[in-house]
Parts: sequence; C-alpha cells; structure tokens
Amino acid sequence: HDVKTEPELIPIDSSQSIPGNVEGRARLDISARGLWGPFQKTMFDVRIFHPNADSYKDRDIKSVYSQHENIKKREYEQRVIQVEKCSFTPLVYSTSGGMAPQAQAFHRKIAELVAEKT
Repeated sequence: HDVKTEPELIPIDSSQSIPGNVEGRARLDISARGLWGPFQKTMFDVRIFHPNADSYKDRDIKSVYSQHENIKKREYEQRVIQVEKCSFTPLVYSTSGGMAPQAQAFHRKIAELVAEKT
C-alpha cells in the first residue's frame, strides 16, 4: 500500500495561488495508497489535543473535534488536492481516547480492509 511516514510535499512556485501551508519543505505525517479507493493515494496529518485544557472547558467536544479537523483542512487540503493530486484526511484524536469523525471513518475503513484479508 506504499505507506510512507513524513512524506515531503511537492514545492509550490510563486505563481500558484493555493491557500494554506505553502512552505517549501512542508511535510504531512503519513501517505498511503488504496485506502479510500484502489490505487488512490491519500495523505494524512495527525493532531492530538487535550480536551480538558482550559481553552476548551466551555465548549462542546464535537465542536472542538470539528475545529481541529477544519484547521488541518485549511492548512493542507487544497495543496494536497491541487498539487499532489490525491486526497487528504485529517486524523484528529484527543488524549482521552476519542477521535474526530474523519479519524473514525479512517479506523472503520482500516478494520474493513483487515477483515477482507482474513
């Protein structure tokens, strides 16, 4: 499945207008092929947060997960789609063991793929 850790992103030249992280040596956490579709490459970036931090104490946990997913999407999704020509999935987890919706979908898909092999 061509799994790689910390894959470097293709550099962006100044003529490309792409929102988010445009650093020359930007990296994501993981890339793999075949997760969401045959031969389709997906890039993943992981974020872990502490849900009991003071900054989240008055917030609904679902909104905190959503906030972190959206931050990762704003930072990388358009660059990954437009430049890397693949899909992007943010993997957001909390230190209490929970995970955001896209991370849940990721784990369900991994379990499905493992079950197919057995």
